[in-house]
Amino acid sequence: MRRVEDVTEALWGTRVSSGTVSNLNKKAFKNIEQWRNRPIEGNYPYVYLDGIVLKRSWAGEVRNVFVLVAIGVGEDGYRRVLGIAEGAKEDKARWSGFLSHLKQRGLTGVKRIISDHV
Repeated sequence: MRRVEDVTEALWGTRVSSGTVSNLNKKAFKNIEQWRNRPIEGNYPYVYLDGIVLKRSWAGEVRNVFVLVAIGVGEDGYRRVLGIAEGAKEDKARWSGFLSHLKQRGLTGVKRIISDHV
């Protein structure tokens, strides 16, 4: 909250209350969840998968967070972010759950998956 207050003061010369920040976060998270669960339409013959490690500060403690990303190349040749998932680790179970979620949302037509994992 404090970082957001500092940013708003730097940008607009005024601080916003923690209540306002909390309400804005709720709205943002609602939109993010709608996007993460939206139907996937069309076929995606090529899907790129990658896991990214980010540092996250939570209650004064810094931890690694793993972000799983799927980018599809549609039949029209355009790339689209199909999904993003956050987790405590990057393992077989997490990837399996992520891919199942993409399939449940309508991912079809996959001919090749491209990944840096051997």
